[in-house]
Amino acid sequence: MNPHPHPHPLAELVRIESDPAYRALFCAELDAAIQDRFANRAAVVAEVQAAADQLRALILHGEPGPST
Repeated sequence: MNPHPHPHPLAELVRIESDPAYRALFCAELDAAIQDRFANRAAVVAEVQAAADQLRALILHGEPGPST
């Protein structure tokens, strides 16, 4: 099994730098991946904030929770 799928370790970088169409595609995919990561991070932050709000309400107002 070949550990390097390309003949040269930096072949992908060379292609990105030398092929404008491939560079545009690579950059568009990279931008989409970054936006997805930020959206996922924002969703997790919102979930944590909601959980913190629930905990705060429980502590401040003594709202009943499930009994154990």
